[in-house]
Amino acid sequence: MPSLNEARYAVPWETVVACIRHEITHAVPALDTTVRELPRKVFGLDSGFFYMPLAQAMQWGEKDGAWLEEVATVFGLGHLYYVLHDQLVDRGGLSPRQAVLMDAALALYLTRGAGLGAGTERFLLSHAAGAAAYAEALLRDIAHNERPGDRYGPEDVFRLGEKAAPGILALVVVAARCGRSHHLAVLPQAVTDLCSGLQLLDDLQDLREDWKHRNVTFPVSLGISALGSVDPTLSPFAAHTADDLLDALYLSGGAAVVLRLALRCLERAHAALSRTDAGVVLGLVETWAERATGQLDRAEKGSGAHAPLG
Repeated sequence: MPSLNEARYAVPWETVVACIRHEITHAVPALDTTVRELPRKVFGLDSGFFYMPLAQAMQWGEKDGAWLEEVATVFGLGHLYYVLHDQLVDRGGLSPRQAVLMDAALALYLTRGAGLGAGTERFLLSHAAGAAAYAEALLRDIAHNERPGDRYGPEDVFRLGEKAAPGILALVVVAARCGRSHHLAVLPQAVTDLCSGLQLLDDLQDLREDWKHRNVTFPVSLGISALGSVDPTLSPFAAHTADDLLDALYLSGGAAVVLRLALRCLERAHAALSRTDAGVVLGLVETWAERATGQLDRAEKGSGAHAPLG
């Protein structure tokens, strides 16, 4: 079965970055300097998740290297758009040139993506559905940031993966190309569950950074609850440090709660994917489930009472 590294070898980072820069500067020459100043990570190429659809296509028999390169370029353009959009939402601003670049990347993403072979209507409708789910997910995040005292409900937690909904479109394209459209009845939700699990694991890993930026993720929310009452004139961020949050989260058992929920999401993804031949995606689920199980074992050995959910 092709690995993510084999997909990277088939479509190297440098090749995709060069294609993306060429596409943008060909369409809007004045953006040449702006796009060249961006770090490579904005194209998504440092993430193994970016290469998952390519590896899955290879497992399903795709051998056309030019088509794989085109898929990588299209979804690199999409990733660039969403990274800039996230920066705008999370940090409250972009430079004027980056704002123009964001618009150009989206236009190229949609135009080139519609020609990948999934069918123009299917591509655009799938994009619209993913964009709507992504918008709803961002609005849920914004609401929690605006009201740090509000607890997450189960639906908030199990829909965290919808922030990655636009990325599922790559698998829609690959499934259509490789004669696996019948898998689309289960693939999108399975990948959303995978992404929910990964988001929980990432949020637990990124506690300090999220606290610094006052980003109230689910683990941060549990930590705030575990810290208990504070001076009502102060926000939790003003009254406590990131170390306070970490101590409260782990000693209360909140970290174990996060990890068990991540595992539940991954188990749901595994059950659905086991009914398909999407072996690459299933393998990724199994790898992350094994890692989360190890983290949970360590967290439970060092934690006390369990923090509540919802």
